[in-house]
Amino acid sequence: MSKRDTAVLGVLVALSVVVGLLPGTAGSRTADGAALLVHLGAFAVAARGVRRHRPALRRAWAAVLTVVGTGLAGSLALTATGTAPVARWSVVAVQVAALALVPFVVRTLRRPAGQVRATWPDVLLTVGAGALLVVQALGMLRTAGLVEDPAVAVGTGADIVLVIVLLRIFATRHGMAPATALVLLAGGGLLAVSALVTARADLLTGGRALLQGGQCLAVVALAAAAAHPSMRHFGSPYAGGNLRGEGQRLLSVLPVFCAVPVLWLLGVLGVLPDVAVAVVAPSGYVLACAGVALAALAVRRAERSADRDPLTDLVNRRGLPGAAHALRQRLRGEDLHLCLVDLDDFKQINDTRGHAVGDALLVEVATRLRGAVGTHGVVSRTGGDEFIVVVWTPPHDEEGPADLLLTALDTPFEFSGLPYQVSASIGIAPLRDGVAFDEALVDADIAMYAAKQAGKGRAQVYRPQLREKVLGALVMQQELRHLLLQDGRPEDVGELVVLHQPIVALDGPQDGDHPRVVGVEALVRWHHPRAGLVTPDEFLPQVEAAGLGARLDEHVASRAVADLAHWDSLGLGGLHLAVNLGVGSLHRHGMSRWISDLAARHGIRPGRIHLEITEHEELPDDPRIAASLREVVAAGFRLDLDDFGIGYTSLSYMRRFPVSTVKLDRSLTALATGGDSSLLDGIAALCRAMDVGILAEGVERAEQVAPLRALGVHRAQGHWFGTPMGAADVPGYLRRVGHAGDDTRHDEALTR
Repeated sequence: MSKRDTAVLGVLVALSVVVGLLPGTAGSRTADGAALLVHLGAFAVAARGVRRHRPALRRAWAAVLTVVGTGLAGSLALTATGTAPVARWSVVAVQVAALALVPFVVRTLRRPAGQVRATWPDVLLTVGAGALLVVQALGMLRTAGLVEDPAVAVGTGADIVLVIVLLRIFATRHGMAPATALVLLAGGGLLAVSALVTARADLLTGGRALLQGGQCLAVVALAAAAAHPSMRHFGSPYAGGNLRGEGQRLLSVLPVFCAVPVLWLLGVLGVLPDVAVAVVAPSGYVLACAGVALAALAVRRAERSADRDPLTDLVNRRGLPGAAHALRQRLRGEDLHLCLVDLDDFKQINDTRGHAVGDALLVEVATRLRGAVGTHGVVSRTGGDEFIVVVWTPPHDEEGPADLLLTALDTPFEFSGLPYQVSASIGIAPLRDGVAFDEALVDADIAMYAAKQAGKGRAQVYRPQLREKVLGALVMQQELRHLLLQDGRPEDVGELVVLHQPIVALDGPQDGDHPRVVGVEALVRWHHPRAGLVTPDEFLPQVEAAGLGARLDEHVASRAVADLAHWDSLGLGGLHLAVNLGVGSLHRHGMSRWISDLAARHGIRPGRIHLEITEHEELPDDPRIAASLREVVAAGFRLDLDDFGIGYTSLSYMRRFPVSTVKLDRSLTALATGGDSSLLDGIAALCRAMDVGILAEGVERAEQVAPLRALGVHRAQGHWFGTPMGAADVPGYLRRVGHAGDDTRHDEALTR
C-alpha cells in the first residue's frame, strides 16, 4: 500500500469517526455532507487499488466497487433530500449490493480441492449461539416496545446471526490475507448498521449521524482492502487462511458457554424479560451438544491423523499394519505381497523445481498407486519419497505387483505445462499368513536396495541370497564412511591409494619410439585388509550410495595435486593432471572455489588440471550444475567428457557443458583397427567443428596408434603407453621413456 493511500485512508477514518459523533438533527445534515466526502475518497482509493494491483479475480473487485459506488450514490441522494425514507433506502441498497460479495467470501474460505474448511459441529455451534443471542435481543426489544413488525424481527435475527458467523470466522482462523480480513470486517460493519436501522427506525431522523459513521467506516475498510497488495488473491482459497488448531478452536467456544449462566442470572435478577429467560435452557442444551460433538470430533481427528500422512491422506507407517490386517480379513486370508516403493532421484526435483512441485508430485504418485491397487491393496506413505504397498495378486505371480506399480508410474506427470518423469525402485516380499509384518518389510527393503543397485525404474523380488549381497554392500558403505570421514585405521578398513596412468600426445613431434608424455590421469584403488585389491567398479557405486562421492573426489584430487606439485619440484614439470568428478561433487556448493583453493595451495596453474565428468553417469538437467561447470572453466580449469560414446547423452553433454576434450571409450578406440572407422571419422569431424580435442582410451596395441593419429586424435592413454602406477614410480617412468612433455602444446591444440 502506497504512503499516499495510507494517508488518505487515515483521513477518511478520522472523518468517519467525526461523522458518527455529530449530535442531533442538525448533526445529521452535516453528517450527510461529510459522509459524501468519505464515500468519494473511498471510491477513488478503491478504484486506484484495483487498477494498480490487477487482481486475478476481477469480478470480486467489481462487486467491491459496486458496494462502494452504491454507498456513494445513496450518500448523494441523502445529501440532496435529507429525508428518512431516502436514508433507509440508501442503507438497504448498500446491504443488497454487499450480498454480491458473499460468493467470493465463501470461495475464499474453501479448500483448494473444494471442501469447506469447517465441520458440522462448528456450524451447529455458530447457529446455536446466534439463535440464543437473537432470541435474547428480540425479547428485550419486544419488552421495550421497539419490535412490533414481524419483518423487523426477522431482519434483526438474520443480521445478528450473520454477525455471529463473522465473529466465529475471526475466532477460529489465522493467517488470513489482510485484504480478506478487511472485506470481512467491512461486512460486519454493514451488518451492524443494518441491525441498528431495523431495531431503531428513529435513528434515521434525529440520529442518523451514528449510522452514517458506521457505514463510512465499513466503506473505508473496503477501500483499504482494495489498496492492499494482498487483494490480488481475494477469492482464492489460499487467501482465506487456515483453521486454528483443535485446542484453540475449542477454547474459542468457552465465552459462548459462559453466556448461558450469565443470561440465566440476569433473568433471575429481573434484568431480562421472562421470554428471554425461557429460551436459555434449550439454547444452552444445544450449545452443550455442539461443544461435546466438536470435542469428540477433535479427538477422533487426532486419533485418525496419528495413523495418516498429512500430505497424501494415505495411512502412515504406524497405521499400515492395522490396514494390512484389515485387508487380509477382507480378502479372507489370501496371500499378499508387500512392495517397498522408493522414488528415484526425487531429491533433485525438490532441489531444482521446489518443494511445492515435489509435494504435488507425491500427491499424484499416491493417487496413481491407490488407483492401481484399487480394493485389492493398501497404499501407505512412510515418509519422504518412500511408499509401501500391500497388494493381492493371483497365486504364483510374483512379478505381478512390479508390473502393476511400474506401469502406474510410466506416464509422465504434468504440472504447469511441464512434464515430469518419475521412476521408482521397488522391492517385493511375500506377506503370507504367519509371516510377521516387520519381517516382510525388512525383506522388501533388501530387495528394494538390490533393485536400486541394478539401476533406476526396476523391481526386485526378495530372494534369500540377496540378503548376503545387500548386507555386504552396507558393510562396505560403513567401512568407506570410516575411511573417508573418520580416518579409520588401515588395519581395519584398509586405505585408498591414488595411482597415475600416463597420457601421451599423438600430434606434434615425437621423442624417439615413445610418444611424448603430456599428463597423467589420477585413479583410485582400495587396498582392503581382508578382500585385497577392490576395483573401482566394486566400491564406487557404494561410495555414491553412501553419499560420499564428493568426499572421495576431494580425497583423490588433494592427493593427486600434491603429487603433481612434487614432480614439479623434481624438475619434471609441464604435466597436466586429469581427475574425475562424480555426481556428488557436481551438486556441491562452491565447487569452483574448492578446486581453485587446492590448485593455489600447491602452486599449480588451473589450466594444467582437467576435470572429468563421466558420460555413463546421467546428470540431471540442472541449471546450477551447468553454471558451476561454466564457473570452473572460467577460472581456467579444463573440462573433459569421459567414456564418450557408451551412453545416450554424449551430444547433450557437449551442448550443455563447456567441454574441451572428449575421451573416446575403449570400445570406440578398438574400431580404429577393425576395418570400419566411419563412426570414428564422424566423431572426429564433429569435434573439429566444435573445437574440441580428442583423447583415445584403452590403447592396448602398437598398431592402434597410427590409425588414431591419422584420424586426428590428439591424445591417448592405455596399457601400451603405461599402466597405472604409484606417485613414487612416476619420476622413474618419465626418465625411462625420455622426459615429461610440456602441456602448453596440448592447450593450444584444444583452442585451434
